[in-house]
Amino acid sequence: SKPMCVGLNCALGAKHMTPFVEKLANCVECFLHVYSNAGLPNAMGGYDDTPDDMAAENKVFFEHGWLNMVGGCCGSTPPHIKAIREMSEQFEPRKLPDVGRPKMWLSGLEDLVVDDVHNHLGMPFLNVGERCNISGSIRFKKLMMSGDYATAMDIAKKQVEDGAHVLDINVDDGMLDGLAAMQKFVKIAITEPEVSKVPFMLDASKFEIVMAGLKWCQGKPIVNSISLKVGEELFKEQATLLKKHGAAVVVMAFDEEGQAATEEEKVRICKRSYDVLVNEVKFPPEDIVFDPNVLTIGTGMEEHADYGIDFINATKRIKEICPYVKISGGISNLSFGFRGVMKIRESIHSVFLQHCILESGMDVGIVNAHEMLHINELEDDIKVACENLVFNKTPDATDDMLERTSYERACIDARKKGFSPPRKPRGKLQQMPRLQFDYDKIPPKPATEPPLPTSDAAQNHVPNPYINSNLTHEKIVAIRAKASNPTKPNIDYTQPSDIYPESFPHFVRGRDSAREYITKLFTSRIAIYDGAMGTMIQNYAKRNRLEEEEYRGERFANWTCNTKGNNDQLSISQPQIIQGIYRQYLEEGGSDLIGTNTFSSTTIAMADYEMEDIVYELNYEGARLAREVCDEVTAKDPTKPRFVVGAIGPTNRTGSISPSVEDPSVRNVTFDELVESYFEQIVGLMDGGSDILMVETIFDTLNAKAALYAVGEYLEFTGLDVPVFVSGTLVDQSGRTLSGQTGEAFYASIRHSKPMCVG
Repeated sequence: SKPMCVGLNCALGAKHMTPFVEKLANCVECFLHVYSNAGLPNAMGGYDDTPDDMAAENKVFFEHGWLNMVGGCCGSTPPHIKAIREMSEQFEPRKLPDVGRPKMWLSGLEDLVVDDVHNHLGMPFLNVGERCNISGSIRFKKLMMSGDYATAMDIAKKQVEDGAHVLDINVDDGMLDGLAAMQKFVKIAITEPEVSKVPFMLDASKFEIVMAGLKWCQGKPIVNSISLKVGEELFKEQATLLKKHGAAVVVMAFDEEGQAATEEEKVRICKRSYDVLVNEVKFPPEDIVFDPNVLTIGTGMEEHADYGIDFINATKRIKEICPYVKISGGISNLSFGFRGVMKIRESIHSVFLQHCILESGMDVGIVNAHEMLHINELEDDIKVACENLVFNKTPDATDDMLERTSYERACIDARKKGFSPPRKPRGKLQQMPRLQFDYDKIPPKPATEPPLPTSDAAQNHVPNPYINSNLTHEKIVAIRAKASNPTKPNIDYTQPSDIYPESFPHFVRGRDSAREYITKLFTSRIAIYDGAMGTMIQNYAKRNRLEEEEYRGERFANWTCNTKGNNDQLSISQPQIIQGIYRQYLEEGGSDLIGTNTFSSTTIAMADYEMEDIVYELNYEGARLAREVCDEVTAKDPTKPRFVVGAIGPTNRTGSISPSVEDPSVRNVTFDELVESYFEQIVGLMDGGSDILMVETIFDTLNAKAALYAVGEYLEFTGLDVPVFVSGTLVDQSGRTLSGQTGEAFYASIRHSKPMCVG
């Protein structure tokens, strides 16, 4: 979704956010915002920070140059925003970070930059734990077949403890419902912090199974795998879907003719796959992991003898001609002919990985981290035998290794009668340098704007024409057709071409790119967002009557349930209140951008008030009222255009958290249901005249990913470029969201959406 701006809001006061804002400022590639609460709530649920207090607590953000936009959340009012604006005016906005080499950035509850990883042996290598794979562990298979997910979680935890950076999850078995098993395992796993702190690799032979698991991952996982085996069109379709979800992908070296076995075939298929993914699908090359097929050596068959050296050679060639990709493989396949003697198998793996990682640039492997051996731990004679076998140096390499394997097996039998000797202590191991390619040496360059979405409209800064009546995709038309608006709404907001002279240097709707203008705004000064809507409605209610009757108004006079407390419906029943609040923030607070009164305007959240059928109208009216006031205030000073930010809240159901204390796999909403709900909200917001979309108050990143997926669908269907902002909520001083992610992991999970601003 490539949000233009990302940031933090709600839950905490500004001073409590400081360490977490600093962390985000050090990692986000787009603009950054904060709209904090006016301190922490008091015993009565109110907020005590005065405007001066709140401005003083925000000052640290301005002093360090961390922000491009600032506003307020719960407890803030126009005087608070005014004080913050006046405080910010003496400081420069945050400079966009330099654009450097793209890196694969995964996340579980915590983030993981794959290109910077060293494993427990000091190698520049990502360990993918193999023991939660039915094919890799008999014990795990038995547990899954019996439905013992709790004990299966112990295997997952042990993998992480033993050094797995990523957890491979594979439940492929003909006697198991893979779709249900994958979903249940992932849903339980994400509730176990010691498991879900690492990213997942969702592994299945059927694409629908990995997709089912993907929709329950709040972080950024790897999907294993796709390939050209299914034909180029389906390959592109699958890759496009994974790109929309922000997942990294393993691409197997298969095509329509079969599996690549030789060096030349591995290189040819991977290069063809790369060209399709990068040039046609616009898939981020740093999120591609090629698996050129680790095949078994030491079988006694002559045609298998070069499989090891072919893989090593192909790895380097692929890395050279396919910039930024990763190379992976199932390492246990290499030594399958020597199963039963782990010392021999891990010795073969050690030699293979030593050369493939340090000399050819292999990055990733599915391994049992606990069993891995460092090259220095190998006995000299075994090391020589392994090198002969891996590199096919001698005709007798396989026979020599089989002889040594028999000896080791005899030693195992002998030890059963006594005690096995302890393994030599490894001591502190020096981290070995990662092999550098030419593209690794390109110096970072100054950023001129946040990372752009891959659409033509975004890449070329095509202005939004604001003629929504031309947007006729069937899903959009269907939502409008069931709208509850009493009269047909106006949905076009382009400004007349002659409203200002052609040389007028300030933003004109339909003529100028909002992305370009906001980039200039955010890089020239700290922009001002609005403050809390709920607090202002409460303040209004203290001075005026605002009870059930007023909430209902004429429109909802005969509604079948109580509606007091549904602030979003006031956009319909009491529009003058909402417009008055918008106007206060713009005129008194000096806000450049205001969020719409649509925080809960989804079918899911509105079910509490039996208002699912008026969601489009709620969003349309919330945005339309903001559009009218913004245009009214802008008309008084056209040199300072005001923007409508369509506010997309979190819903009251979450994808990552179980509502049941007895069963952590239970959910009361699916990813697809969230996407559908958010999509309807987005259509209403855009038809109401929004300039920007903001996914905000994110306490569960999976919900946010669903919202961003819906945004991506809307932008794909319409061909528009609409800036996207993303705002997370850290619930306490742990610096984590309610669903457990750190700020960095939260950003890594949503950065595929290319936010323009994050906070």
